[in-house]
Amino acid sequence: MRLVGTVALALLVASSAHAAAEKPKLDMLGFFAGNTHADNVMKIALQETKTLTVDSIGGRNKEGEFVLIDTVHEQDKPVRTRTWVMHAVGDNHFTGFLSDAKGPVDVVISGNTATIRYTMKDGGLKIVQRLELQADGKTMSNHVEAKKFGLKFGRVDGTVRKLD
Repeated sequence: MRLVGTVALALLVASSAHAAAEKPKLDMLGFFAGNTHADNVMKIALQETKTLTVDSIGGRNKEGEFVLIDTVHEQDKPVRTRTWVMHAVGDNHFTGFLSDAKGPVDVVISGNTATIRYTMKDGGLKIVQRLELQADGKTMSNHVEAKKFGLKFGRVDGTVRKLD
């Protein structure tokens, strides 16, 4: 009987460790519904590193699209607002527009990670952003690369937190 209890305890500990090691699945719209806050650092080629914070509020409009309004605080620049409008085009695939982008925005979700691609209006920089949901389910790491002519012109690294 003692052996059975030891084996059961060992299986319970092993399954708990496995469950803790599993990454949470990202529900992109659920995460950005309501209020979020992002603290980032931005590095642009040949410039000093700057802080970049973004306060966002998101939800569905009457057409059923997901709308996210960002208030962007970029060090040494006036505060600005940008708007995302997205809709599903398949399982774990969204498209739409961003007020800062030229052309469509493409969002693909795989497990706990979202990859966002678009081209900036100003300068034509190609953006690839990767958001990765952390184990707590309320925090995402944020990594952005900006390229032109295949060369990296800048990057942003930070954290996005769900506030409600």
